[in-house]
Parts: sequence; structure tokens; C-alpha cells
Amino acid sequence: MYIQEDLTTTPYEIPDISWNLTPELQEKFNRYRAFSKLILNEDRTAIADIVEDTSRRAAFEEKKMQEAAEEAFQMQRRALESQGVTAMARMMFRTQVATMEADDIIRCRGLAEVWKPGTYSTGDVRLYENIPYSCCQSHDSTANSGWNPADAPSLWSPYHGTSPDAALPYKPPTGAHDVYKAGEYAEWINGKIMQALRDTNFSPEVVPDDWIEIV
Repeated sequence: MYIQEDLTTTPYEIPDISWNLTPELQEKFNRYRAFSKLILNEDRTAIADIVEDTSRRAAFEEKKMQEAAEEAFQMQRRALESQGVTAMARMMFRTQVATMEADDIIRCRGLAEVWKPGTYSTGDVRLYENIPYSCCQSHDSTANSGWNPADAPSLWSPYHGTSPDAALPYKPPTGAHDVYKAGEYAEWINGKIMQALRDTNFSPEVVPDDWIEIV
């Protein structure tokens, strides 16, 4: 806020005036706060009125709008940059997934396309319920939404981790294409990490001797 004499536009710093405000002036001061403009009486000894400094408020609001617009622009720029990086990573994943190790696919599964009904070829990789699957039989599920990787095990095979940190929740094998091979890992009940001691299509509960718990 600043002091103004007799409605002139020149601000003054006058320490020896009376700052006693009437209830009406106090209400105006509370209303305008930082944008209060004090009008002094003729002998400059007391505050005669308090008005709003609309020009300073307008300048302040304009600056805020400019800052908000700049922040919005920067946020959009960062988002586009992030999208560009993500898009590039997804493209690289698609082009290299055929030669990637199972553990790397599991660790990078967030880059895989999410499964949806459509036409698939053997070797296609899709993510379903945060589990990466490999298509093991070409098919068209466009009109068959139930042929998802979890419910159509003859069409899709889940990846199995070959190191403890890549262990995924245990999925019961349904055939030769998705058995757990010796040395592969699975996350069992209560987060236990189990390693297959030999090729097996049995769970740690059914045939405990086929598995060992990793401490």
C-alpha cells in the first residue's frame, strides 16, 4: 500500500500521521489489504479515506496470469518431452523384445502394449494384469474378449523370471509351453520366492520337492 495526498498520484512515506482508523476505514483496509491506497487530509496529519489501487491490482493480476501461463507452457513442454522419451522407449522395446532375455522383459514390462482383443502372431508380447505374456499361437480375438492371456493359456504363455528379483506371481502351467523350467523363479504365497529345482508343472504346494524357497 502507499500514501496519496489529495488524490494525487505521487506516493509519499509520511511517518508522523495518525493511523487511528474508524470502523469504516478499517473495513476498507481489510478489504483492499496490499492494494490499499491511503488518502490523507489536507494538513497531512491523518488518513481521510482508503480506496483500492486498481492499477496496481491490475498489474499484479496480469503478472500472475503471465506467470501461470508460463508455468502451464513449461508443464506442457515437460509432458511432451516425457511422452517423447516414453514413446521412444516403447518403440525400442517393440523392436528388440524378440531378442530380449525374460528377466529384461519382466523388468521393462511397463513398456509393453496392454492386451486388448485383436489379431496376434506368435511371439507378440502383451501386458495383462501387470504380467507380460508371449503369444504362443497365432489367433484373432477381435470377437472373443474372453481370449485374454489369463483365461486362454493355450494362446498365451507368461514369462518366468530367471533371477529372484524378476519373480512373478505363480501361474499354474497348462502344457509344455508354460512349465516352470529348472532355475526359474516364482512368487508364491505370502510373497515367498521359490526356485524350480527341475522342470515342473506342479506348484510348490503339490510337489514341494520340485521347489526350494529363496531366503
